[in-house]
Amino acid sequence: MGSAAVHRSFVVVDVEGYGDETRTTHHRLAARDGMYRVLMGAFADCDLPWDDKSVDDAGDSLIVVLPGEVTKAHLVDRLPASVAAKLREHNAASSHGARLRMRLAVHFGEVAYDVHGGKSSPELIFACRILDAAEAKAALKTSNATLVLIASDPFFQSVVRHHPSAHPDAFRLVRVDVKEVRAKAWIRLVDDYQPQSAPAPAPQRQPERAWALRAGVEILLRTPGFDTRDGRDLVLRDLPFAGSVPRMPTDRGDIASIVRTCGNYPGGITALLDAIRFYADGTTAMADLDAWLAAQDVD
Repeated sequence: MGSAAVHRSFVVVDVEGYGDETRTTHHRLAARDGMYRVLMGAFADCDLPWDDKSVDDAGDSLIVVLPGEVTKAHLVDRLPASVAAKLREHNAASSHGARLRMRLAVHFGEVAYDVHGGKSSPELIFACRILDAAEAKAALKTSNATLVLIASDPFFQSVVRHHPSAHPDAFRLVRVDVKEVRAKAWIRLVDDYQPQSAPAPAPQRQPERAWALRAGVEILLRTPGFDTRDGRDLVLRDLPFAGSVPRMPTDRGDIASIVRTCGNYPGGITALLDAIRFYADGTTAMADLDAWLAAQDVD
């Protein structure tokens, strides 16, 4: 026999791209450790209780069940900002494969416990479903943010919209269509970085600049980790101005656009090559890129 159902609040997080083939087992273990450190550190900063018995681990995600008396507003005002800050700290000290971006969902409802300590709750299942909302995943993927916050519609209506510190105006309504769930939810990118307008590039003689661009593009077309669209997407995540890069449908056009944009930022080309080096270090293409950069009058 189990216990009677009790009211609880839920925080559910999931790591973006945990199963990406570019991550090694070592990377995934480091990412999991980082996931715990980020969430536990943020909970401590926000004076939220952490009880290992109330945490369910699903590999690339965690489900945290909080006492019903926890101030729910803290889950959408203080906690997201703290999680985002901890994510940035983790990423600054981690290799590319161990870096983290996450989705965080909040909801509440009744939970019943069995004699084995297990939990059963339609509302807990619902919280896990809204975490996988397609629009939440897309919003994070196409942004420079480290964290997207997803609030269930009941949570938004009863908590978020009554607390200015939770930034209710920054949320947008989305539809959730995941497995058996058809519902509304609200999402907010917590720390989306909006790059400043690019500074004007230093004057250069156009023929030399055009030749240098063509030469760099030819090398990049054969550089491991940058020769595919997915590979370029991963590399660009390491660049703070990635959101300003116009993306093109062809490989050659896309690479040329990336190089042109990076060239408009101080240190942009060097930053691009440093990000590529994670995938291409030791290859002939990487050596050619270093030689190409050394021959250019850019930083």
